[in-house]
Amino acid sequence: MAARTDDTVELSVVVPTHQDAQCLAPTLRSLTRQTLDPERFEVVVIRDGGSPAGYAGIAGAADGIDLRLLEFPERRGRAAARNEAVRHTRAPLLLFLDADSYTSPQLLERHLAHHVVAGRPPVLLGRRDELSVAHVEAALDGKELTDVPRRRADGGGDLRFPHGEPPGPEWLRVGWLFSYTHNISLARELFDRVGGFDERFGLRWGLEDIELFYRVHKHLGVTGLHFAYDDEARAYHLPHHRNIDRNWADFAANRELVAEPVIEWEFYGMLEVYDSVERIVHYRSAVTDCVRQGTCRIGPAVARLADRLPGPRVLWVGTGSTEADLPAEALTFDYGAPPGPTNHHLIGMNPPIAPGSLDAVVSVDFWRYLRWDDLCQFVNVAGQLAGEVRLVRTDDPGTAALPPGPAGLDYVRRALDAAFTTDLTRVDGLGDVLTLRPLPVPSGQAGT
Repeated sequence: MAARTDDTVELSVVVPTHQDAQCLAPTLRSLTRQTLDPERFEVVVIRDGGSPAGYAGIAGAADGIDLRLLEFPERRGRAAARNEAVRHTRAPLLLFLDADSYTSPQLLERHLAHHVVAGRPPVLLGRRDELSVAHVEAALDGKELTDVPRRRADGGGDLRFPHGEPPGPEWLRVGWLFSYTHNISLARELFDRVGGFDERFGLRWGLEDIELFYRVHKHLGVTGLHFAYDDEARAYHLPHHRNIDRNWADFAANRELVAEPVIEWEFYGMLEVYDSVERIVHYRSAVTDCVRQGTCRIGPAVARLADRLPGPRVLWVGTGSTEADLPAEALTFDYGAPPGPTNHHLIGMNPPIAPGSLDAVVSVDFWRYLRWDDLCQFVNVAGQLAGEVRLVRTDDPGTAALPPGPAGLDYVRRALDAAFTTDLTRVDGLGDVLTLRPLPVPSGQAGT
């Protein structure tokens, strides 16, 4: 995708549309009322198949701005449509909107102002509040919308922020989770570098934008701060028809298509997005802590536990697996080694490992970073993968500050007695080892 640039055009607005001309017209009219000089931006709209009925005269809604209209005769999906539109852009900066993104007058100017300052995060997310039918007439009249509620509970708000405001600043470290293409900008060069939208999504709904910006996040480094948010860069989501059941079915299929065996995708879609953010940030920090300190080392545990385990098919969780003499049947969650077919960077909530395929699962200190509900999920899942789970609390002074200590470990043992037989032993040269073996599920209680 070689970029075509024009010195006078600084920002290209990309808008896909399919059977939503009723939304596109007010959106285009809102772009004619921008505070940014119209000579400094262009708008590229692509109609993704469907009937042209309703689009006749649509260009009249964009009177006074540089508008380019493209179309696919047959529908190909939003990923392909956006990629095609980008190929026809001229500016070094891309702003993605949807056909139903009614813009505030300062929107384009705020996006451009962010990117002209060197050193700022390369992706800017703007706000998009939901419009109820009560506000549609104001949008159709071309008015600036100043009284739209900021909370979901009040019939408005940004769907990403149910309580009105974004969470505390750490959420931007995983800003890709919030990167919907209804109000987001980045450099054309960065878009090209990560390969644009993945067109395998086809006609299914959802995730093509999240997946693109996950690749941006990964390309720039998963621990860096690559996303910024501007609450004053606002757009408003015009009402349109939705088929929620079909959307969620599409979402599930798309997640299976793109999810990688890494911490970020492990928590995406399982929980409310705030909880996902908190967990991803927490566990990325834990991984960084282990790798930096050289703790949670698998090697000493292999040396002292391997001959006590029921077989060689063991999942070892920690760091430093290259220091251990692991058999070919072993798997690892070694956060200090590159991910690969036998080394996933996961916590263990739902790993791509067949139930009953392992002899044991061993976590070396890393289990001590887990939140309680995640620890319960980890041992429950591990107990399905193998008949034996071992939680190792080493004597490594680098992890001495991690809970639980000896008393806390005994409490964990007693708490897990409800679902496992438990055995807490001391292993010389290693530390304390809590062995868990799943109890049979009483008849009639499976799945509870």
